[in-house]
Amino acid sequence: MVAARHDHGSVRLEGAHALKHALRFGADVEVVATDDLEGLLAMLTALAPDVVETVAARAVELEPVRWHQLVPRALPSPAVAVARRPVVSVEQVLAAPGRCLVLDRPRHLGNLGAAIRVAAAAAAGGVLVLGTADPWHPTAVRAAAGLQFAVPTVRVEDLPATTRPLIALDPIGRPLHEHPLPPDAVLLVGTERGGLDARLRARADDRRSIQMRDGVSSLNLATAVAVALYADR
Repeated sequence: MVAARHDHGSVRLEGAHALKHALRFGADVEVVATDDLEGLLAMLTALAPDVVETVAARAVELEPVRWHQLVPRALPSPAVAVARRPVVSVEQVLAAPGRCLVLDRPRHLGNLGAAIRVAAAAAAGGVLVLGTADPWHPTAVRAAAGLQFAVPTVRVEDLPATTRPLIALDPIGRPLHEHPLPPDAVLLVGTERGGLDARLRARADDRRSIQMRDGVSSLNLATAVAVALYADR
């Protein structure tokens, strides 16, 4: 399980919330470790009875020493699991129905995961992450509550050519709520500090801005994604 942090074919799921969502959306969970099997199953029986049988079949209860070696810090719930990472291509994301999300060089794994969580909730077609941040890092998976398994998600170096409309979130764009986004839009979202890369911004077919009170310079990444994806719902 420790090795899963560095195995690009595996995903480490920390906490029952991430484990629950992963299983609901078809994750191939290989093993679930816990130091309190009875407590974990009782929690899931109350909150997610649909996954109890699967978790019980894959669960291994560890002694305290081994558990603390595996989990050196406290988790919100006593579960750590390993699942196989889905194989997702850029082409698969860009061919998916619905709006897609492109996150340009996100800086914080927690914000990255929270944005993926929003995308999954809004039924986005997929998420492309440009830059070095790994959307399948355990921190991002925990922040997304395991919902990488609900929306095709992959990291790429550059956004390939596409015939779909590219819509950039940009402070100088026309108001987001002025017109609905195209149903097949690829939404380009940059960092809170630097915004979009100039080359990516130049490729946009349209630029939209989120109207904010004077003196407020930006929104948290996941908040901006939520505003944009739910703008015309």
